[in-house]
Amino acid sequence: MPYATQRFRPAFIRLMLVVGLACSSHAYAEWEVQTISADKKVVIYADTASLKREGDFVFAWIIYNRSTAAPDGAISSKALNQYDCTQYRARAWQQSFFDAPMGTGRRLPPRGRSTCETGESLDITMQSQCESPWLPIQRGTTGEDLLRALCVF
Repeated sequence: MPYATQRFRPAFIRLMLVVGLACSSHAYAEWEVQTISADKKVVIYADTASLKREGDFVFAWIIYNRSTAAPDGAISSKALNQYDCTQYRARAWQQSFFDAPMGTGRRLPPRGRSTCETGESLDITMQSQCESPWLPIQRGTTGEDLLRALCVF
């Protein structure tokens, strides 16, 4: 093997290992559009790489992306939600609001909800103090679109 090839081979192998690890499902979210509001002002994404199913329940990281800012300045929010596929209801475990798209930018103050703030991890973990009440999902809404899309996983 030529000297130049031998010299660069270990560096190339390390580079490929780093690239491979960075591209694994745990390193990057796979945000996929699930539904768009009727007025086209909110696009809802789910991280399909971290979906977790337990019986009739689906746990998913969701991003709500607005085309214009809410009154408090929020352009997006990121939430860990739980969906009950048989009872047509959902609840949030963690949620944060941001002044930029896709859960980026400056984190805004919480909106007085009992859910915990999201962290950087997209692991599906629940803490009892973060549990919020179940809310019914209305038929013909983006909530129903989202529930139906996630419950087929």
